[in-house]
Amino acid sequence: MKVNKFTVCILGALVMAAVSTGCYNSRTGEVNFGGAIHFELPAFPQTGSHAVQVFSEMHFSPAYRSQEVPRLLPPDGSVPVTGAEIKRLDIEQFKELSLTQDALSAYDDGRASRLYQVNCQVCHGRNLDGAGPITMLKSSRNDGSNALNKGSMPVDLNSERVRTLSDGEIFGYITWGGRAGLSAASRDKRSPAIMPQFGKLLSEEERWELAWFLRQRIGAE
Repeated sequence: MKVNKFTVCILGALVMAAVSTGCYNSRTGEVNFGGAIHFELPAFPQTGSHAVQVFSEMHFSPAYRSQEVPRLLPPDGSVPVTGAEIKRLDIEQFKELSLTQDALSAYDDGRASRLYQVNCQVCHGRNLDGAGPITMLKSSRNDGSNALNKGSMPVDLNSERVRTLSDGEIFGYITWGGRAGLSAASRDKRSPAIMPQFGKLLSEEERWELAWFLRQRIGAE
């Protein structure tokens, strides 16, 4: 609504009159003249819950970035239009999964190899033998010992225990950060493993590509 100068002058006069006579409540903006006249005026900045900004020009107005409050978040359980991944925390559920025909058709070995190099090779090594550069990392104790203890060394992906896993199990362990990560997630605990939970880092399609990439290299029992 457009406000002309005359209206602004009248409003200013009312405010001054109300303040001078003590009839203006600065916290709520309520004005009472003797009980016969009652109306509300703006409650100015720092005067209560109904505070308004005097300067409404753009360069005086608050600005919010897209992820800053206040913002509307989707309701709990919302599913994106592209679909949502089913959350599985039981290895028996992963055993039933396998790469779909569409995923097999779209599989790109070069892309999968790059995924492995970026996300896995530092621990599991170029030859998938669990001898990646991280295993050469020395302890900060300066005593010549390895930074990783024996129990946290990367798994040899060429081993029999990995080859006997189903494609779905490999996918599950990639998703949750190995056996220790999956076990911790099923108990709603933080994973003690050094392997990241790649379900938070890679898409479902990328994790399936990694699972199939490993299957091509290690074979199956």
